[in-house]
Amino acid sequence: MKKSLIALAVMMAAGMATATSSMAGVSTGVSGSTATSSFAASAGVGSALSSQAAFSGASAVGAAASAAGTIGPVSAGAAAIAGKVNTNGTVSSLSTTTGNGSTNGIAQAVSNAGSFANAAYNSGPVGGAVNGGAVSNTNIGVATAAGPGGGTINVNWTANNNANFAANAASVHGPVLNSASSSSSTGSGSTETLNVITATGNVGGSLGGTGPSGNALAGANSHQ
Repeated sequence: MKKSLIALAVMMAAGMATATSSMAGVSTGVSGSTATSSFAASAGVGSALSSQAAFSGASAVGAAASAAGTIGPVSAGAAAIAGKVNTNGTVSSLSTTTGNGSTNGIAQAVSNAGSFANAAYNSGPVGGAVNGGAVSNTNIGVATAAGPGGGTINVNWTANNNANFAANAASVHGPVLNSASSSSSTGSGSTETLNVITATGNVGGSLGGTGPSGNALAGANSHQ
């Protein structure tokens, strides 16, 4: 019994942590699809050509880490996360006819991406947590038609979206140093280019989809 009491007193004097834990998790996902359809026909004297192209792309990355511990009277911990996503697409539609030819076509590209991360730590009196996520979407489509009576139209649409997040937290508690800090940041932006290369004669064109979009959120907290 005397030895057990002495051991307990030594542990209390050293300030050993009663609980230490840290965790970190990341999840990402991407998807993309493209679709095209074309029709071309001629009646009597004439010609018709319909050509479509579509491309979609998506990427997502994320990272998370945390650590905590107590040595003697000093407890410390830290956690950090980061992630970014991108979606993009390109569509092109060409319709051209001569004489009594008629043609039309549709091209569509859709892509989605998401990244989410979280991390936390706890040891003795210190603790903290960070979390964040970002999503990106690109949805574009073009359609063209030409004839009868002759005409040519060519429409191209390219779109790109990026979003990112980052957050960190850290804290320390001891007889000399006591501090806690946290920060977070996010960013997002889109670019797109629309070109009507040619439009002559009896032609028509239209755009579809919601274009590029996305957003990101992040938060952090710590205590000591």
